[in-house]
Amino acid sequence: MDNKRGQIFGMSFRTIFSIILIIVFLAVAFIAIRYFLNIGDCTRVGFFYRDLQEEVDNIYFGGQVVDKEFKINLPSGIRRVCFANLSEPITNFVDYADMDAGNLNHNIFLVPFQKACDLGSNKIKHINMTEITLKDNPWCVDVTRNLRLKKEFYDKYVRIE
Repeated sequence: MDNKRGQIFGMSFRTIFSIILIIVFLAVAFIAIRYFLNIGDCTRVGFFYRDLQEEVDNIYFGGQVVDKEFKINLPSGIRRVCFANLSEPITNFVDYADMDAGNLNHNIFLVPFQKACDLGSNKIKHINMTEITLKDNPWCVDVTRNLRLKKEFYDKYVRIE
């Protein structure tokens, strides 16, 4: 008589255990890859803020007339970059609803903020928020466009258009 103990559908326990281990290893590998890809997206958001601040600082402290483009490089889930003066009345409520307005000192927001890895808003120094938000507060730019950074000779702060 054959010893069928430890077999299911004609497969030995070792075969079934090996298949289960392979499935577990593949699941862990996919979770790890997804985690590291998310870290990459969060890093891109941080680099965007850092690079924008560095470019604004270079223009601000340069003392020259400047008109240059700044390329927006953000993860695919983010649709817009918004500049808002939260100490002034909000006039563009559609974009405001998607923003993380938790910190009243921040003046730049990524929409939707949920896709920005807890980095949905930040403070960019040396920009002319009065001019940026003159028509719409917040003023938003689609991420497919570039930001235009400008400073005339007698301007105190950098304008973003």
